[in-house]
Amino acid sequence: MSLPPRPTHGPAGRSSTDSPASSLLIVGGGPRAAMLLERVAANHRELGVDSLHIDVVDPFPPGAGRIWRGDQSPLLKLNSMAMDVSMFTDGSVTCAGPAVPGPSLWEWVCQMRAGTCPGIDTASFTPGSSLGEEIASLGADSFPTRKLHSHYLAWFLARAVAVLPDGVQVAFHQDTVVDILPGAPGGRHRIALASGAALEADQVVLAQGHTDALPDAVSRRFAGFAADNPRRLKYVPPAYTNDVDFSGLLPGTDVLVSGMGLAFVDLFVLLMQGRGGSFSPQPDGSLTYEPSGREPRLLVGSRRGVPYLSKIRGGLRGEAGKGLRFLTAQAVDKLRQRHGLLDFRTHLWPLVAKDAAYGYYRELLTASPERANVSWTEFADRFAPLDWYSPEREALVDLAIPDPRDRLDFEALDRPLAARDFDTPEQIQSAVRESVATDLALRDGGENSETLGLFLGLLGCYMELGRLVSLDDLHESSRRDISGWWHGFFSYVDSGPPASRLRELLALERAGLIRFLGPRTKFDIDPDGCSFVARGAVDGHVARAQAFVEARLPASTLETTTNPLLRALFARGLITQESSGTGKLLVNDEYRAVGGQGAVCPWLYAVGAGVSGWSAGAFSRPHSNAAPFRDTDALARLVLTSIPESVTRPEPMFMSETALAACIDSVHRYVG
Repeated sequence: MSLPPRPTHGPAGRSSTDSPASSLLIVGGGPRAAMLLERVAANHRELGVDSLHIDVVDPFPPGAGRIWRGDQSPLLKLNSMAMDVSMFTDGSVTCAGPAVPGPSLWEWVCQMRAGTCPGIDTASFTPGSSLGEEIASLGADSFPTRKLHSHYLAWFLARAVAVLPDGVQVAFHQDTVVDILPGAPGGRHRIALASGAALEADQVVLAQGHTDALPDAVSRRFAGFAADNPRRLKYVPPAYTNDVDFSGLLPGTDVLVSGMGLAFVDLFVLLMQGRGGSFSPQPDGSLTYEPSGREPRLLVGSRRGVPYLSKIRGGLRGEAGKGLRFLTAQAVDKLRQRHGLLDFRTHLWPLVAKDAAYGYYRELLTASPERANVSWTEFADRFAPLDWYSPEREALVDLAIPDPRDRLDFEALDRPLAARDFDTPEQIQSAVRESVATDLALRDGGENSETLGLFLGLLGCYMELGRLVSLDDLHESSRRDISGWWHGFFSYVDSGPPASRLRELLALERAGLIRFLGPRTKFDIDPDGCSFVARGAVDGHVARAQAFVEARLPASTLETTTNPLLRALFARGLITQESSGTGKLLVNDEYRAVGGQGAVCPWLYAVGAGVSGWSAGAFSRPHSNAAPFRDTDALARLVLTSIPESVTRPEPMFMSETALAACIDSVHRYVG
């Protein structure tokens, strides 16, 4: 893989005194940083910036970053289909900067097959290699491996760097920023790196993504218990699954697992297939699992007691929608005028629920009109004026939809086993199996496209909320709802694993290698000091094991993060947590960090999962006017319009073959 040729470019590295050009530091080199560089390139000439030097610092590969880096198990996949992943700002995006369309991940794969992708040496993906085989067999609705995605991200970054205008230099540093020492007003800020090197910058963008955290009180208790008997007990705290050493989970032993989200999916993939087991397809579409004999047995439970819903494949068959109808700027303005500060659950969620349900019922009634007693036109006209939680809306649905299984109930969807009582562990096993099988029938069978209508309705609301509602419009308690319940519910319904993973889960359960503990599972320490214990929905039933895994990402806050830079800035008061209790770094509406005394730092920006606001990820579906594209374009324009004048305008630097090779190497050294 190589960069597309370009005639001028800056060197791949420099010291802080090489150039008088204005300077920008991006802390973190993952997808958000890559997209920011692309948006800088797109907006640069329009905003009249003469010269700019950009340093990108990350200990992991540029473009892919930590989560999507290429040196991870080839078994791990995205939970998005190839056609639903793009890094490019296309014509659908409402932003001030120019759209620069480009291939989605699927279109990029097609170009790879045809040998027409600019800047790609297809010899890197030889037919006999695992990546070569994946490229040859991948479909638009396939779920790519993270290893393949890392190449797409690296290619996108290389393309963005290659088209940066004259006068813009970029350098990548495989290092870690440990501190920033603010300069005098109008002066540059000194950047300390873990290697001992130093940089300088006029402006800084924090784009680290997820960061690790110190253990909370509960995790410290579990860790201390295991540390008292390390030869017998094994505890794995919350962490990014691919970075964890699971060698202490021995074959044939029981392991308690807390959590049934995406981290749990990665866990069973690594502990089952990753240890040599294999799946075989059966005529009825199910799978059987052939163990290697090296697997442990997982006893898994959570608050819901069921895994995330599978990601939907297929297309809509009914009448197309025309955007959101109820969660609109006019509706939100009326709520502000009437209530002042808004409560998410009371004021905004009913609009979200109504729009998502509108998409669901539109698809149900127009794709399968035989499943309704009224026409879509009649239903839509009567549905529109009704409040979501009104008895009139419930009566309309009961009248229009004869089969209760077709009626949308968000509370039951969120907690599918909450209303059930269980007398035996076997009843729990049966209930979870039934829940997963129902999900697969609805979302992967192709006959229930209304579930895609719901998916798209929720996705549209998730993306639109950040555009319509500022955090300053909300009660503090609602900010906790946004990062807690709302994000969790959306992830459960719209951001689950491929359906193939749930078929694998059922096969592992049939093979006796996974047991379900059910909803409301609580984990503890056995008073006898010999094991971890779990108590679930069956009164009196206790599961015991000498190993325990918390299968989730750590809940990192500024008070608990292990990131040295965030800890240093927080201690110095340059950044602070939002007051609602989420622990997230507080920024204003222009992504600028807010300090401990409420002062906005004019040169320090922050974006990503650990930042206050509406989380929107680092990439998204093409042609969806998605928030990551809108937000990153706005940030790029803010940075470019805020940089100080350079002392002199440097002459364009023409790139030699040696400099080009160094630039390519700095981008791709650690990718494939």
